Amino acid sequence: MPNHAAARRRPARWAVGVAVLAIGALVLLLRPAVGHGGDRAAPAAATAAAPTTAATTTTTTTTTTTTTPTTTTPMTTTPTPRPTTPTATAVTIPVSGTGHLVTVPGTAGPTGPGTPMTYRLEIEGGLPLDGAAVAAQVQRTLTDPRGWQPIEHVAFVRTQEPASFELILASPTMVDRLCYPLDTIGELSCRNGNRVILNAKRWVDAVPWYRGHLDDYRAYLVNHEVGHRLGHGHETCPAAGAPAPVMVQQSKSLYGCAPNPWPSVAA
Repeated sequence: MPNHAAARRRPARWAVGVAVLAIGALVLLLRPAVGHGGDRAAPAAATAAAPTTAATTTTTTTTTTTTTPTTTTPMTTTPTPRPTTPTATAVTIPVSGTGHLVTVPGTAGPTGPGTPMTYRLEIEGGLPLDGAAVAAQVQRTLTDPRGWQPIEHVAFVRTQEPASFELILASPTMVDRLCYPLDTIGELSCRNGNRVILNAKRWVDAVPWYRGHLDDYRAYLVNHEVGHRLGHGHETCPAAGAPAPVMVQQSKSLYGCAPNPWPSVAA
């Protein structure tokens, strides 16, 4: 029995040895496989990371594309320039017209309680002037409460008939002729007898110190020359900066005064 038992234990030890050797061989076979798996995982992670980077790049590109219109927005919101205010068509008075005076049609009744004083408006032919517009402006000036009417107690009346005086607009050449022997040098105006003669060049261009105030200069021109017809002579500037009396020769200079077209101011 003991021998039989001993004989049976030997094969069992051999089997254990074979099993150990088999397990060891299996471990050796499995270890290289685990090592390769680790090396492949890194490229796999890198590969996985690559799409993330690409996605980020794509997102950045998309963001840039999206913001591009924003940079052009100011161009679409720039305020539209305001329309330029139309300027009046320039009028040039020729040195000479036709040499013939034409009565402007129409009349204007008196305004105010003064003694009626009639005048007839005439414009030399060939001048680029609107007779009706000139007539309206002359009548407004003569009947303005700052004018001669309340001072001289008269009421101006425009007529087409023979009148107390003729108010004439003419070219520089004709003014020189009608004003003779006064020397108007193609630039000035005058009163000669019962004729109040206005230089059309000055009516259109005024003088530098009235620039931008053409209507005021025209009022001065009418009031100054009609003032002569009413018997007023030239005056001087009373003080530097004071309103110029209307009888100062303001077409030549202000002589230190400020422009003033009205008789009622420093009359």
